[in-house]
Amino acid sequence: MLLAACGPTQPLPSPPPPAPTIAAVGEILADPTVGPLRLVGYLYITPEGAALVDSLSFSAALPAPVEPGGIWLGDVPALPDAVPLVEAGSVRYAIVTAEGMLEGPGAFGPRGAYSYQLLEPRVEPLSVRDLSMRLLLDNSGLYAGQPVRLQGQLLANADGAVLVEQLGPGGVPEASALQIKLVPTTHDRALLEQLSPAGNGDVRFGPVEVTGIWRSSRLYPLSIRAALTR
Repeated sequence: MLLAACGPTQPLPSPPPPAPTIAAVGEILADPTVGPLRLVGYLYITPEGAALVDSLSFSAALPAPVEPGGIWLGDVPALPDAVPLVEAGSVRYAIVTAEGMLEGPGAFGPRGAYSYQLLEPRVEPLSVRDLSMRLLLDNSGLYAGQPVRLQGQLLANADGAVLVEQLGPGGVPEASALQIKLVPTTHDRALLEQLSPAGNGDVRFGPVEVTGIWRSSRLYPLSIRAALTR
C-alpha cells in the first residue's frame, strides 16, 4: 500500500560504465605482445636515460625499481610543460601513461638490461589523489583506473597483502576496520624488513603509505613507503 501511494515506480539510473583498465608495466612484461599499446607505470629517469618501470622502492637512499628491468625508452621523452617530476638525487620520476610501439625481445638500454623498448613513446603524467580508505571505498566507481594515495596498516605475507584501516596488537585487524586488497602482492623485500614481524616472522605489518591504481575494489600498488609512527 505504501508503494502504491508513491505513484509509478521510476526506473533506477544506469550505473556509469566501468573505466577501461590500462595494463601496468608488470602485466605487459608478464605476457608481452609487440605492437602498439598503452600502459601505466613509473617514468624513471637516470643519467643513462629513461625507462618505464612497474613499481618503485623508497627503502634506500635513492628510489629504485622494485624488480630489475622494465621497458626502455631511451632519451627522456617530450613532456608537457610543468610536468610534476619528482627529483631525488640523480633520479627523477612520475606516474604516467605511455603509448607507443613495443619492440622486443632484445637487449636494449645500458648494458642490454632491458628486454623490451617502447618506440616513439608519448607520455602523459597522472595526478595522484590523496584519499582516506573510507572516501575511496564509498566512491569506488569515481576513482576507477586512477592513481590514488592512501595511508593505513600493511599486513603482508608470501601469499597476499592487504591495507587495513587499523591493526590491533600483533598485527591482528580490528573487527570493524576497513580493508583493501593489494594485487599483486608486494615484493619489496627492503620495505618488508622495515615492518614488524608477527608469529614466526612470515607475516609483516606496520604503517605505510601506498600509491597505486584503483581497479575493481582492489589496489594495484606502484609504491609502498613505510610511515613513521607518531
